[in-house]
Amino acid sequence: MEGREGGGVNAQAATPVLILYPDGPGVFGDSNGVSLQAKPKIGSVQLKPGLAYDKSTRSKSKGKDKRDQIGAQALSDVQIQAYSYPDAAQIYAIMLSNLLGRYGDVVVTRKAASAYTAGEANQYYRTFYIGSTYEDPVPTALISDIMSGAKVTWLNYNIWRLDNAAIGASLSQLGLRYVALYPEYQPAEFSTGFNKIDYRGYTFKKYLPGLLEVPIEMMEVAADSPSVVVHAWAKNSAGRQIPYALQSGNFWYIADNPFTYIHEQDRYLIFADLLAPMMGRDVTCTPRALARMEDLSPNDLGADLKRMLDVLNKLRIPFLATVIPLFVDNNTVPVTQISWTQNSSALTQLRRIPGIRGRIFQHGYTHQFENLKNPSGISGDDWEFWRVELDASGNRITSAPIPGMTATSALQRIQAGRTILTNLSTRTANLTPVGWTTPHYEADPSYYATFNQVYNRVMERRIYRVGTVIAGQFFPYPVRDVNGTLMLPETLGSVQPNYLLPMVEEAARANRVLRCPWAGHFFHAYTIDPDYDGPNAYTAAQFEGFLRYVRDTLGYTYVDPTTVTTQ
Repeated sequence: MEGREGGGVNAQAATPVLILYPDGPGVFGDSNGVSLQAKPKIGSVQLKPGLAYDKSTRSKSKGKDKRDQIGAQALSDVQIQAYSYPDAAQIYAIMLSNLLGRYGDVVVTRKAASAYTAGEANQYYRTFYIGSTYEDPVPTALISDIMSGAKVTWLNYNIWRLDNAAIGASLSQLGLRYVALYPEYQPAEFSTGFNKIDYRGYTFKKYLPGLLEVPIEMMEVAADSPSVVVHAWAKNSAGRQIPYALQSGNFWYIADNPFTYIHEQDRYLIFADLLAPMMGRDVTCTPRALARMEDLSPNDLGADLKRMLDVLNKLRIPFLATVIPLFVDNNTVPVTQISWTQNSSALTQLRRIPGIRGRIFQHGYTHQFENLKNPSGISGDDWEFWRVELDASGNRITSAPIPGMTATSALQRIQAGRTILTNLSTRTANLTPVGWTTPHYEADPSYYATFNQVYNRVMERRIYRVGTVIAGQFFPYPVRDVNGTLMLPETLGSVQPNYLLPMVEEAARANRVLRCPWAGHFFHAYTIDPDYDGPNAYTAAQFEGFLRYVRDTLGYTYVDPTTVTTQ
């Protein structure tokens, strides 16, 4: 059983935080004279809440990638069901709760903004209002408390409601002025969209040309007092800039919803970083890195595993390896099963790992599900705890829990896989797993608390669900999420057909400017096989060069994953 070190709450020293989210259905229309060009102000495409998917699979039987993929940035798959604005609002509140899970003493209360009562913000160290629903009503009691000096952070819409003459409230009392809402700009209009944000000497991106081209939207709130601090500036290609993150005493404002369309170089990282000063914890940390060797399978070639392990050993880098206990291909009659003991060359390399600073993380049981084509039936390609069907172009047509699976049956699969790996141990090589990575990062979110019974230390991106909305999140630093799981940061992704080594390096540079930077990444042994010719192929020398660049040039220190805790 994994321990729960790092992040336990001391009730006597708890720091209470309140998160308010809108619970209305949403309003469509214009805002302060800014034309919305007859477009719905809030739409299911515009408000998809994030990312989670590890689309790094390949067909092990063919040795090629199944289809063109873009790594974890597959936003088109995040939300395919009927869209609910109140459900999305609660998702954003969960994502914020997760970010605050970096602090072991913070205790979060989430509630609908409509339930706010006068003076409530003064009972919490800080209150966050997530304005994710356009023109949702704002309680006058909250406005009055803000004007009286309560510690409040406001995100996105409805900031204009602080100009409320009926109760004598005005943004000018905070040294601020609402200017305009710049509506959703499509890629063809990006010359006027505020799609870059400057922060601490680095330019973060609200979209990635050719990869993540999504609507751009931004609020402009001007700083009319010299006492207002602008922590980050949004700018467009025409050279105009407007404040993105502002601070007026106890009041902070973020000019969009940082939880939409998040990616590895995104302004989401800015907001996550600014939580430190918002919470009165403006400290810096040694940059740290986590290296994860992915998808080790009994069907792997021992030479492939050796090639990658040799590089890691040469550089003396601590790492973790996600291991599939049993390989299955249900396309054959009878079904093909390959155990580690049937592949002596691969097993020899697996048993090297504990002796060269490696840690074993379990990666499912079979990394597929029984006789289901999910979508292929092959370990490593398939999802194990989530149902996925694809069309001919590789787009999802089904994304839902696996029919008939329960948290208990999922737990039994995990326990069976753990037993297999533990039994592979020798006197000199302990292969008992010390952590977990969910196959393709997806399981029914209701299972995660049950997973904690076996593993409470996880390195992955994770999906969350409220009602009809399913969304994912990655973490720029270690957190204990709303499920109580210690989540190790996976911030860079991995080399994919449309997300090559230079972009992984760029993500490392983006994270490096944060107060407590983490570079968590993963890699597959087959990608440096000289015989592999996929678009994401690279050499062992390039892999070594990347690790040296992260460690020696950017200054990250690779750490043992079992030593990672929250603050």
